[in-house]
Amino acid sequence: MPRKTLKDKIKKKAALNEAHRKDIRFIKTIAVLKGKGLLRTNLPIAATKSARLDINHAIWAGRTVEPRILEVLPAAILHFPKTFLNLANMPPDLEKVVKMIRANKEDGEDFEGIPFAKMRHWANTQLRDRRTKPVETLKQTRTFRLRQDAIDKLAKLVEAGTFPDQTSAIEAAIDKL
Repeated sequence: MPRKTLKDKIKKKAALNEAHRKDIRFIKTIAVLKGKGLLRTNLPIAATKSARLDINHAIWAGRTVEPRILEVLPAAILHFPKTFLNLANMPPDLEKVVKMIRANKEDGEDFEGIPFAKMRHWANTQLRDRRTKPVETLKQTRTFRLRQDAIDKLAKLVEAGTFPDQTSAIEAAIDKL
């Protein structure tokens, strides 16, 4: 391929990329993810914490302009679900990835060429402001039927100040096993 033709193609691609970076879908996506603490960027975009973001716009921005968006998107959906609009219209493969991360699976499917391990890493990373907990450390609700005397013993342990709550007492007993 002649150099001039290759150079022209590169210039067209760069101009298209620059136009995409000015698109409101990209700017809003970066602003929200930057505000949530999931992305850092040197672009002059102000961080926004309270804006709501359409899931399809975020996917477009990740596919078209910045693949890092797709890398942190499952973590953002898990930790900040109220931030996203149209989660019911989420692509099935992204929904599957989110479910596998929520279930704390070790291996899963890639999404748009982003390895599952990278997406899982972001879901298990503690943010600087400590607003979220890593998925792997989240507690799961379980129901147990205890005898009344066991409940009384748990209450006495909490009253004595041995444990801050009954759950901590049960977890300590399990850890000793």
